[in-house]
Formats: sequence, C-alpha cells, structure tokens
Amino acid sequence: MSDGSATQLGIDVGGTSIKGAVVDLSAGGLAGAIHTEPTPPTATPGDVVASIGRIAVAAGWSGPVGVALPGVIDGSSLRHAPNLSASWEDPDALGCLRSGDGANAVLINDADAAGLAELTYGDAAIDSEGLTIVLTFGTGIGSALLHNGDLIANSELGGLVGANGRFEEIASGRAISVEGLTPVEWARRAQPFFDELEAILNPSRWVVGGGLSENFDRFASRLRLSKAISVAHLGVHAGIVGAAVAARRAGRGSGGAASR
Repeated sequence: MSDGSATQLGIDVGGTSIKGAVVDLSAGGLAGAIHTEPTPPTATPGDVVASIGRIAVAAGWSGPVGVALPGVIDGSSLRHAPNLSASWEDPDALGCLRSGDGANAVLINDADAAGLAELTYGDAAIDSEGLTIVLTFGTGIGSALLHNGDLIANSELGGLVGANGRFEEIASGRAISVEGLTPVEWARRAQPFFDELEAILNPSRWVVGGGLSENFDRFASRLRLSKAISVAHLGVHAGIVGAAVAARRAGRGSGGAASR
C-alpha cells in the first residue's frame, strides 16, 4: 500500500451491507481489498460508526474517512433513509460520524458519491454534454444529477410514484432479487420511471450503477430510451470511490495506512 499521499478510505453504507476499501485517488480504483459488514438490524448512527471503525482497522487505516449514506444529508440529520433507523433524523444524529471521537467522516449521499466518481474518473464528455442522470439500483433507487461537470446534490428521483407505487420499491435491485424479476418484468416496471424523468428533465445521457451494473446489458437492453445509457465507470465500487473523493476534496482526507 502507498504512503497515504494519494489514498483515502471510502465507505459505502447500504441497507444490506456496509463496504469499505482504501482508494487510489490518482488512478481512481481500489488500492486494497473490500471489507464488508452486514448492516446492523438496528442500523443506528452508533451502530454504523462501530462498523466503520472495524472496517478501518481491517483496512489498516487511520484518520478521516469518506462515508456515502443512503439518504438526504440535511445539516446534522439524515432524511429519507427508510432502510436505516429512524434515529438518523434526530437532531445532531450525524454528530458521531463527523466527530474525531467517532468516524471523523466527510458525508455524502450514496448516489451523489457514485456521480462524483463518474465526474472524476468517467467519460470526459460528461463535462460538456448537458444533463447526465446517474441512477443506482440497490436496496432502493438512488439518483445523482450531473450538469456540465457540476454535481447537483441530494436529488431523490427514486421516490417518484407511478401507477403501481414508488419506483424505488417496485423497480429496485432489491425488488429484482426478492421477487425474482426477469429483465422483461423489470423493464415493464422501470420504463415508466425513465419515461417520466426523460419528459421532466430531458437528459443527454443515462448512467446506471449499483448492483444492477453487474448485469447491465441484460436489463438495459429491454428499455426503450432516446438517449445513450451506460454502466457507471466504476460499477459497484463507485460509491466507495466517490466517498473517498469527497473526503479528499473536503480537505479531511489526511489519514493513511496505519502501522501494523
């Protein structure tokens, strides 16, 4: 592992698992193994801080970390995170993640982290091609808006409601897994979601991340879209990498590999 000058620990907190790895910020890839813990059943901020601490130890990392969270970061609390404890919405719920005695973390929405990774290491044309919509299909559906090289943070497009319910509930990666949806069945549910976003936002391109990126061709080929769609440059690792980038950009990424 390098001396830490171009590396940063990134953590991606999901409704099912918490994953972290040291990221090589120069190359935009992982500099070490991915360490994973199941998301605790209670999933309180304290539970997550404890998991982050164990991942940091396993990765041999000391110092600040970047953490991607599945919800809207609203000052000192987290909103719209149905797969975590309701205690995340309490005043100063995020304090233990940001404090030096806790995770000492820079926080970013998980889909925004994937978008930031795409901006930093993906197709250079994103900087000049208007609006790119990044959608992450996992436990829910996360979204990030990239406009001419800028990240528009905290969009929650998966919360849109169609004839059969919230799209993040009926067309997410979890829905595919739990209900055993075929690509054709998933596309029937997802097509109205893409149609509505296209009508409202008129994107220049689509980028898909999250668990769906592993089977991208099978599912995306069933959609009818007027603009190009591609898999996130960093696939399922985009959240980890984007969280690391966010920490370094915030000036908090000054940690390194701990002595062993």
